Amino acid sequence: MGEKGWRRAAAAGVAIAVLTAGCAIPQGQPGAAEVAAATSGTASATLVSTIQKQLNARSEAFSVQVSGSASASVKAVDEAFEAAMKLDDYVNYTVKSYNYNSKSNGKTATVSIKVVYWENATQSAYVAKRSKEILAEIIKPGMNAHQKVKAVHDWILLNVAYDRTLKKHSAYDALASGTAVCQGYASLAYRLLKDAGVEVRIAEGTVSTGAHAWNLVKLDGAWYHLDTTFDDPVPDVKGRTTYSYYLLTDEQIKRDHKWTQTYPAATTSYQKTVAALKAKDASRQVFYSNLEEAVGYKYLLADNSASTVQEFALRIKAAIKAGKTTVKVRYVHGAGKKLDLQQLLDAVPALTSIQTSTSSFPLGNADDALVTITFET
Repeated sequence: MGEKGWRRAAAAGVAIAVLTAGCAIPQGQPGAAEVAAATSGTASATLVSTIQKQLNARSEAFSVQVSGSASASVKAVDEAFEAAMKLDDYVNYTVKSYNYNSKSNGKTATVSIKVVYWENATQSAYVAKRSKEILAEIIKPGMNAHQKVKAVHDWILLNVAYDRTLKKHSAYDALASGTAVCQGYASLAYRLLKDAGVEVRIAEGTVSTGAHAWNLVKLDGAWYHLDTTFDDPVPDVKGRTTYSYYLLTDEQIKRDHKWTQTYPAATTSYQKTVAALKAKDASRQVFYSNLEEAVGYKYLLADNSASTVQEFALRIKAAIKAGKTTVKVRYVHGAGKKLDLQQLLDAVPALTSIQTSTSSFPLGNADDALVTITFET
């Protein structure tokens, strides 16, 4: 689900910031949209605030004044630019690239800044407008933060598909075209959740396919990982929602995600959180019960788990007795293993045919898998 070239990497002390994977940066002298004075050649609060305002407005060219030489001024602006972006995750992941051009008389320098965005001012305004409209549709009076997170998660999965061309990186792309890469998924989730009053972050790191972005969500004082991209696997299936990467701990998600920045620790089991809420919040018990079912917490129970052919056979026999033709079972330590279907057929004589499909199960052990068995009798 990762993709190359989705994030620019700035190097302090140089006049040009470059994108990963060799993405091109427009060159040339930028025009000045604003000249602002700073008191020193460091990342002062004034300089950071000035740059932040320009980024919020999606200004493509502006200038600032700092004291010092050309090289010192560029370093100060670079530090301030990075600080300004970190003040808002949405802005941070809207910036595609930027470069500087500094002129100094030895005492004062004018640093001209040119910024390229994944999403311009008009597009960001469209996202803000659509966010309000979407939330008006999916957020109902009386919903708590847990219900809002699920509503946003599900809306994104049902209305956005992964961009296999790897060209669409923004929340605007996700809304306007219905497709985006992980950065677009994470940015859209951030916009919707923040507008819904839920504290949220965008996380960046790597997965097996390369660079990746997802979210961190804070609920009742505890942080959890939320990866809407990984819950919406390729190829896209209309109407499908999955929850393998829904509100995970650091331990659960680090099996296939590595983060490259420092983020709040996610150490609270959401399974235990939901169980506690279900016990004390009678008005939302149905929601919590349905959530437990959707996320798959029941597969952590012994009755829905198996590690041997004999245990799988017992689960199939129980399904047959209940009149079912499919059964889903957690294969304990079964990732990378194949069930011996002939042994299953021998163990359950009533079966005439059997098929299996396997998916990951981050909620369990590091090497657990979720196996769906379809059969005929």
